[in-house]
Amino acid sequence: MKKIIALFGILLIYSTNSFAAGTDSSTEVIKPSSYQDMLKLIKNEKYNEALQGLEKILEQNKYKQDPDILTHYAFVLRKTKNFKKSEEYYNKALNIDPQHRGALEYLGELYVDTQRSNLAKEVLKKLENCRCQEYSELKNYINK
Repeated sequence: MKKIIALFGILLIYSTNSFAAGTDSSTEVIKPSSYQDMLKLIKNEKYNEALQGLEKILEQNKYKQDPDILTHYAFVLRKTKNFKKSEEYYNKALNIDPQHRGALEYLGELYVDTQRSNLAKEVLKKLENCRCQEYSELKNYINK
């Protein structure tokens, strides 16, 4: 019986960890199935297609408060040179989750792209203690 309880505990721990993986957000929302398709489009640099798909997702109120979706939408806006709207959506994501590492990194990159390196360095300081990939990537982006 003890072995069964121990096995159940281990399975519970691993299933909980795998559910949380892949997000920077502490406000996890179940994503629509089309979201993974949008991430593939982004990875393949098909930003206009991803933009249209993410806009459709954001038409649904339940996703308007999802910092991951907002961050990816802002990312695509930045990649299509819509910097003002991109900054607005990064800030929406950060208003929901001020520690969202992806939103912080990408907002810092936007600041570099718009010749505001001083603001990018302020964002970098917010990531300094996370010992995370986002810190290293933003630092490299600032120094390129």
